[in-house]
Amino acid sequence: MSVRLRIFSNTLIAILVLNAVGISMGFMVFWLAAYPYVGERLNENAGHIAARYFPLSGVAVLILVGVGAIWVISVTLRYVIRPLSRLKRAATEIGDGNLSYELAVSGRDEFTELAVGFEKMRVRLKDSTRAQEKAEAERRAIMASVTHDLLTPITSILGYAEGILDGVTDTPEKTREYAKIIRKKAQSLQFLAEDLSLLSRLENAQLPLDKQEEDLGVLVAELASEFSFHEADVCVETHLMSGLRVMVDREKIARVLNNLLQNSVKYKRPNLSPRVSLTLVRQRGASQPGGMALLTVSDNGIGVEQGDLPRLFDQFYRADVSRGRQSGSGLGLSIVRHLVRLHDGKIWIINNPGGGLSVNIALPLAGS
Repeated sequence: MSVRLRIFSNTLIAILVLNAVGISMGFMVFWLAAYPYVGERLNENAGHIAARYFPLSGVAVLILVGVGAIWVISVTLRYVIRPLSRLKRAATEIGDGNLSYELAVSGRDEFTELAVGFEKMRVRLKDSTRAQEKAEAERRAIMASVTHDLLTPITSILGYAEGILDGVTDTPEKTREYAKIIRKKAQSLQFLAEDLSLLSRLENAQLPLDKQEEDLGVLVAELASEFSFHEADVCVETHLMSGLRVMVDREKIARVLNNLLQNSVKYKRPNLSPRVSLTLVRQRGASQPGGMALLTVSDNGIGVEQGDLPRLFDQFYRADVSRGRQSGSGLGLSIVRHLVRLHDGKIWIINNPGGGLSVNIALPLAGS
């Protein structure tokens, strides 16, 4: 029953009671006023009875008036003032920052609907606050990682430059060696700046795509051949199905594959030649009626713990340093995921049974 209906029904009852009281009091006043004139006509017993019971009637009237007043007050307290007090306390708690304060909800009236809406607002506000706190913590972690990744090569560059200026490099060969180290450290800074710029453009949807229809098998084979030319000590195996045509930006897909291949080299096992396998097959599924091209990049590297897999795409995240995954900026896989999603694709990583990782990329086929 709604609050308005409850208050209306109880007030109606109180009005009826008060009306009955009013009628009784009016009748009593009329009787008292008329008694001197009509009393002589009444028999003596009737007069004595009226005189005896009129005071009791007055007491009864007062009791009925009190009951009616108490009834109205109790209805107001129960259905109006108490719910408003609970709502006010909840609002005060939330205003003081206590987002864990729960407003008790019971009943099926308007105040219950209001309390339910208020509670939903509190939960959303609490979730939003948690998300903001998490984002702020991630921002601080990113700033700390960027600062570290900038300071490390800068410190090395300054150290080797001071060595040259102080005459430590007393031979042309040693000077050249120091210069190469300085160039390498400067290049790492350049790569970091480029990755940060690219990631910023990706996150702000400011990176345009020049999509063209390509045979993904042919494209991957060309990129793998180019990589093998520069990394002669890496064994690259390809098992590529032909005829899988996709709409892609050739440059962006080349960046994706190059990042994955470089990771396979960077995180190789000690005393073991790196081996990479590229497999391309057609995948059918309900989510993409026309099918998808599934590219898998597998390596025989050191791999990661199972619990680290979901976080590999996080910015600046690197797995346990003790297992050698401390090198690199920690942006490569985050960039890869953004680029794959720009092509309406999916990407996920699994551990290989014999060691190493397999990165799976699914891209929709052209026209699907």
